[in-house]
Order: sequence, then C-alpha cells, then structure tokens
Amino acid sequence: MLIAALVGFAFGFIGSMPVAGPIAVLVFARGVEGRFRAALAIAAGSALSEMGYAFLAFWGFAAFLAKYAWIVPASRGVAAAVLAVLGIVFVRKRESEGEAKDPGKSRDSLAGNFFLGFTICALNPTLIATWTAAATTLFSTGLVRFEKGMALPFALGACVGIISWFSVLIVLVRRYRGRFKPSTLDRIIRVMGVVLLVLAGWFAFSLVQYLIK
Repeated sequence: MLIAALVGFAFGFIGSMPVAGPIAVLVFARGVEGRFRAALAIAAGSALSEMGYAFLAFWGFAAFLAKYAWIVPASRGVAAAVLAVLGIVFVRKRESEGEAKDPGKSRDSLAGNFFLGFTICALNPTLIATWTAAATTLFSTGLVRFEKGMALPFALGACVGIISWFSVLIVLVRRYRGRFKPSTLDRIIRVMGVVLLVLAGWFAFSLVQYLIK
C-alpha cells in the first residue's frame, strides 16, 4: 500500500508540472492576482477530481469508455465552453483591476473556486487517457499489484502529489510576484486568458472532428 501511495504521489506531482494545462493556468493566474487561497482551492478541487480518474484507472476505465464512446466528445464540448468563458474573462481584464482589491478581503468563494477546479478537471477528457496510460505503465513495471486494495492508496497519493506541486507553484508566485509592476501582472493575466482560449479551441476542434467522422 505504501509503495502504491508513493508511486501515485510521484505520478501526481510530476504530471502536474506542465504549465500549459487549464488548471495550471488558473492557479497561476489567481496567484498573480494575489488570490492565493482561491488558487489553492482550485488546485484542491482539481486534485480531488483527478483522484477519481486515478482510482478508476485501476478498474479498467478504458473498457468502460469503449462502451460509452459519447462521454469523451460530450465532455470536450462542455470543457470548451467553460474554458472559453474563463478565457474571455481573463482577456477582458481591466488595467490594475486586480490591485484595486485587497487580496485579504477578497470576495472569492473558496467553495466556488474548489468547484471550478473540480469541474474543469472532471471535464478534461485528456485526463482519461493520461491516467489510463499511467496505470498501464505502472502495471508493466510490476511495482504495484493491481488489486482492489491498491486503487485507493494510489489515488490518494496522486491527490496529495497534485496538491503538493500546486502548493509549490503558489509559493513561488507569491514570493516573486512583488517584483513585477501591476501593468505587467495584468498583461500576464491576459496572456493566460489567451492560453485558455487556445485550449478551448482545441477541445472544440476535437469535438468537431468526432462529429464529422
């Protein structure tokens, strides 16, 4: 069980490092705005969602998806819409809007940000392939026995690993954020918005490809 948890932690920590994903973009953007608790809430929500994928990977989730092929394209459509809305909000950010509020008195809803992270992660179809591939790779190594009792510690380890990486990212953003001018921070937020719009476009394109087959 300990090995399963440690391997899950490593998969979750390392797998969360790429900064081009929607959750990484949101966490980074919230951090740049000084909304660190909101950033952590988004990370925690996404980690819980990914924990579910990691758990299901042990139970042959790929076989389940083969029976219900419509799930993946449907999730792509919803994810495209959610990311597009968030991207537009970020791109339309007004100059120094983030500095007008005291981060300590932010009206951010932690529950709302947690749900946002959970939802975006749950609707991200690439994670289905990611955790299935991770489970397959792990199986091939022989490090962990694929038994019912191993699924939960692996998934919990992955959850802790994801939160740990994003916590490191938030600490880094918090430490170096003060070195940038408010106008520079605003531009960073808008760039993050463009990244979200590109990701939304990719999900939408994948959905269209499925529909025209």
